[in-house]
Amino acid sequence: MATSLTAASLLIYMKRPEMFVQGYMKLAVLVSGMRIKKVNIGDMTIAYGERGEKKKGQSSILLLHGFSADKFMWSPVVGKLPNDLHVVAMDLPGHGDSDVPPDEEDLSFYSQIKRIKQFVVAIGLDSDPIHIVGLSMGGALAGVFSAEYPDMVDRVTMMCPAMRTPIETDVAVKIREIVQSILDTGKDDALHACPLIPKTPDQMQLLLDFAQFHKPIFMPKQIIQGAVDMRRPYNKYYYRLFKALAMLENSQLLEKISDTITVPTHLVWGEEDQVIHVSGAEILKGKLPNLQQVDIIPRCGHAINLDRPGAKTKSLLEFRKKQITVQL
Repeated sequence: MATSLTAASLLIYMKRPEMFVQGYMKLAVLVSGMRIKKVNIGDMTIAYGERGEKKKGQSSILLLHGFSADKFMWSPVVGKLPNDLHVVAMDLPGHGDSDVPPDEEDLSFYSQIKRIKQFVVAIGLDSDPIHIVGLSMGGALAGVFSAEYPDMVDRVTMMCPAMRTPIETDVAVKIREIVQSILDTGKDDALHACPLIPKTPDQMQLLLDFAQFHKPIFMPKQIIQGAVDMRRPYNKYYYRLFKALAMLENSQLLEKISDTITVPTHLVWGEEDQVIHVSGAEILKGKLPNLQQVDIIPRCGHAINLDRPGAKTKSLLEFRKKQITVQL
């Protein structure tokens, strides 16, 4: 029996590496303590991971992932959070196990936060204000959500949120060039050069390298191929989403509305972020009216959840403790 299972696993690893990667990711979510669930919101099914139960008088934590990621990215953090906290990690539309929005749907930040609000109501998180936490694209969504629906938010934590920064990383320069090409030509051909949407193992390795400060010592090529294959069916949607969010109006939205985020605010950034430069923190520090804690994490890149999950969790818990003390 054991030999048969080993042989089957090896066959999947060699022939269908995307299934091997998907299995690992699902296992990591379950090991973190989250149960995988689904809920219908309008015409879409949204998947999410949930650990614990909602408690009266304690804000539940809603986690919003980054571009082309999903609930799996939060597994290292959720596993380190105290067991008495109620945590929900949402698969945003078009990501993870959630449905892809129809082609005609607006994909701007404002459209996405309406979907997030529908989700919050659908799973019953709206009876008490929530602690909304987001990283990268999810960080910007968390900020915009808090500005638009302050009565639903107890506090917000934005981690290296997607925005234009005074100092541009190489990735940000490439993104700006892609957007300019689209505007100049009226065509979407340049989208295929997007460094955030890898189509080969080499491009995936490059993405991993600039997203993380602590590089893996060795990553089997078969695993990298599996990650590429797993993402391929979603690339068409990723192109649509990238185009919508990278345009000037959306890329500057967080800075534009930051002075209307009135809930207690927490800002976290990786000091070595090679995707969204840490200089963005200085911009937001000068604009957020209720900024209560800023943590710039050393030896940490954009993927804080992978580089420094312990430091990230400690930062989050310190902010929550501070807020509880203030409320008492």
